[in-house]
Formats: sequence, C-alpha cells, structure tokens
Amino acid sequence: MRALTMMLSGFLAFGLAGTAEAKGSKHDGDSAIPECGKNTKVARPDEEGIITLKEKKKRGCVIDVKALRPTQSAVGMDAVECKAEKISSNARKGKLDDYLLADNRWVPMVRGPGGVFYLTDHHHLSTAVWNADIKDKEKKVYAFLLADWSNMKEDAFWQQMITQHDTWLKAPDGKDITPAQLPRSIGALQDDPLRTLSAWVRGSCGYVKCDPPGAAKDDDDPSCAEKFPNVTCADAYFLEFKWGAYLANVQEVKDALAGEASCSQQTPLNTSCLDSQYDKLTQALPAAMQAAAAPAAQQAVGEGAGYNPAVQTGIAQPKHCK
Repeated sequence: MRALTMMLSGFLAFGLAGTAEAKGSKHDGDSAIPECGKNTKVARPDEEGIITLKEKKKRGCVIDVKALRPTQSAVGMDAVECKAEKISSNARKGKLDDYLLADNRWVPMVRGPGGVFYLTDHHHLSTAVWNADIKDKEKKVYAFLLADWSNMKEDAFWQQMITQHDTWLKAPDGKDITPAQLPRSIGALQDDPLRTLSAWVRGSCGYVKCDPPGAAKDDDDPSCAEKFPNVTCADAYFLEFKWGAYLANVQEVKDALAGEASCSQQTPLNTSCLDSQYDKLTQALPAAMQAAAAPAAQQAVGEGAGYNPAVQTGIAQPKHCK
C-alpha cells in the first residue's frame, strides 16, 4: 500500500510540474512555449544577424493579440481579409498552430515602459488573427523580443523607437501623428487603401523589395529581386507606406478611388465594403503601375526605395484569396 501511495504521489507531482511548465502553448516535437511576460528574454541573432527559428522557439513566447500595442496607425484591410480567411481555414483543419509557428509568422516586438509589448511588424497578421473566425482563446500569435526598453521613460522610449525605425508616426492621410495618437489595440487600427494598392504594385514588381535575409529561393516563382537583378532592391523601413503616400498624389489614382474607399475595422470584417474597395483599387492599379515607373516616382520616394523604371503589368491580389 505504501509503495502504491508513493507511486501515485509521484505521478501527481510530475503532472503538476508538467502543467506549470506547459503554461502557454505546446506543439508536437517542441517543448512548451511560455506566455509572454516579464521573464521573456531578448532573442539573440546569429553571426549573420538573423534570428533563427530555433532561437525564436528557445526564447520566444505566445501572446494574446489583445495584449499587443500597434506602432503604426493603419493596415490594408484587403490583406487582413485574405490572411483572416487563411487563418480560419487552417483552424477548421486543425492546423492553426502549424500555420502560426512557421518561421516567417513569428511576430517581432519590443517591451516598453510598464512592461507593455509593442508590435514592430506583422500588423496585418496580428489584425487577421483578431478578425479570424476562431475562438477568442485561440486569438494568439507566437512572438519574439527584439529589445527590452521597459526601464525607459516614455519620451526616451519613443525617441528610441523612432531612431530604430520601429514606429510609423503618420496617419493614413499622410499627416504626422504623435505616439499618443497611435491606436491602443490591434482592433483599433484603421484601413489605408493606398497601403493595399502599394502592396499590389510591389507584388507586380512595380518597385523591388529585397528578399528577407535567409529566405529560401523558389526556382518556379522567382522574386522581383531575382527577376530584376539590375534594379537596386529596397530594404528601407516602411517601404509600402512610402510608396502608398506617393501614389496617393497621382491624379489618375485619385480619380479611380473617388469617394470614400476605406473600410472601418469590425468583427467580422465588412466584406461588402471591401468588395467595393477591391473594384476601385483594381481600376486604379494600371495608373499606379505607370506612376511607379515614372521618373517623378524616384524623386518622390528617394534613393534606396526599389525604383523600377520598366513599366510592369499590375496584378491584383486575388479577391477573397480565391
């Protein structure tokens, strides 16, 4: 009896320890990934300056998207709708965890004053998780910490964010905003149709963005950087927003987007509004492609923005990702 009691006690202790250690999210073949908090460590880049997937899993964490603070004011809701559908589809297939654990879907963040986690990239993915047709408890992303500036004063923190190009302090209309005017949650991000149009132009090689460091090459579908080796590719910060600001001043684009084209964020997303916006952006795309190749574009966006002088055919993002 004593031996049986000791055995049961041992199993109970092991189970409790396992439960405590696994608080967060667990994926087959990986140890438990903890929830983001005060013990989350800054990820370390390798010799080439790349934070590997192995490092992300070692020092990364899982966080509810409601706990992430945006560092820009807007996203392109067309892209959000597309990503939200993919997330919902993967959830229905029981593959949501696999989808979000992919190397390119881990979201980078910094820890600011008060221990607040600020998202520095992947705003579209995080907004898509927010709007996806999944349970609230599943609305989480895997994240890794770029820096810990939690001991800084607010003013010094935001100056550091600006210096490190970790925030875009402009409204969709191009006007400057202060950090206090940034949305306080992912669900409050605005829609910027010009950001969507800019992404379509980029995807059509209207301007050329550098491939991410360590990105795998796809011989069947070469990237724009591979298609146009003579064009100096861009690795500038907030590239899509900069090109969007330029396109916003092209008269032909203005005419195509006449009227209110933006779609306010809501759950679920307003597909009727996005369908109407899609039609307007499709009409604006040919003019945007012509404008991207014009000499005026290079002057407007400046050096190092991936200017491609060869006019390309615009290809819109497939409607509803279908």
